[in-house]
Amino acid sequence: MFDFYDDYYKAARDMAWRALISAGVVSLPIDLAVIALYYEIDIVRYSKCGFIGLFRPEIISGDGFITMVEGRKTIFLNDTVKTLGRRRFTVGHELGHGILGHPLDNIVARNSEVDSATDPREMQCNVFSRDILAPACVLDAIGVTSADDIMRLCLLSRKSAEIRLERLNLLRRRGAFFTSSLERQVYNQFQPFIDRVKNER
Repeated sequence: MFDFYDDYYKAARDMAWRALISAGVVSLPIDLAVIALYYEIDIVRYSKCGFIGLFRPEIISGDGFITMVEGRKTIFLNDTVKTLGRRRFTVGHELGHGILGHPLDNIVARNSEVDSATDPREMQCNVFSRDILAPACVLDAIGVTSADDIMRLCLLSRKSAEIRLERLNLLRRRGAFFTSSLERQVYNQFQPFIDRVKNER
């Protein structure tokens, strides 16, 4: 069972790195619209959508979802509730479904930043969202030590920032940075930003 989830985890992590590299992202906070544009995924806010009422109530009451609309992957984001950090995590999660190639015919709405570990695709998209919004190698190079730092730099909720900090500290204890050439590429791409932030601290 561990190898099964480990494969899902690594695929999500690697795809998050590839997305940052391919979309040419070079600074925090990550502009998710740039990544969505690169992958030709539309983002529609509930408040700007005239037909959101066509979806089932249990779907539209959630944080957001992704589905196909006229042949295009489309994220519907509930912008009427929650914080900016929570909404950003939701968009990152739904981008994960679209970029990782998950089937989009069964709509599942997000209602939490911590999904059940029994659903590997939902777990995978949480990993993708965390890694794309708060790349660990960048945060480590800057010298981030608190959830407050992560919230400020990445525009994440406290819950997401605490989860990221816990994983960041685990990676530090293991000395597990730069085991992939993809991670090194992300670091190199962010190097000017890292240097600038370190000089400002």
